[in-house]
Amino acid sequence: MKKVISTILGLGVNIIIYVVAIFILFRAGAFAYEFSYEVFGEPVVSEYADEEIRIEIKDGDGSKTVAKKLKDAGAINSEWAFILKSRLSKANLMPGVYVVKASMSADDMIELMGDAENSVVKQPTAEELETGSAESQESGESTSDTGEGENGQ
Repeated sequence: MKKVISTILGLGVNIIIYVVAIFILFRAGAFAYEFSYEVFGEPVVSEYADEEIRIEIKDGDGSKTVAKKLKDAGAINSEWAFILKSRLSKANLMPGVYVVKASMSADDMIELMGDAENSVVKQPTAEELETGSAESQESGESTSDTGEGENGQ
């Protein structure tokens, strides 16, 4: 009788181990599929979302920082998928303020943020900064010569 009970218990334990192993393999496969779809597919958070989301990329922000901002704003589903996708595409995310929507794919966002011309707030170029500082110095000299300045008005 003891031999029968130990055989049944051993068989039961084996069945439980196999069920758990199959469940783990199934979940791992589902995760791999979903993640690969996020990276290599064209998923969007919502096809019908028209709400504009402003994302500011500062000088020196990498794909991790941008992905966190996009995830927090609800524009992407997975930070890691965005990071991997931007690295695979060798994206160079430019500083600026960009308007994205949850209906955009990560590829579209990467393309948008890869060109500073798409920024809604234009960043001055090095030449503009040099020209602007030279003009401000000239205008500063002319106002000091006339005696009129902020206090004189």
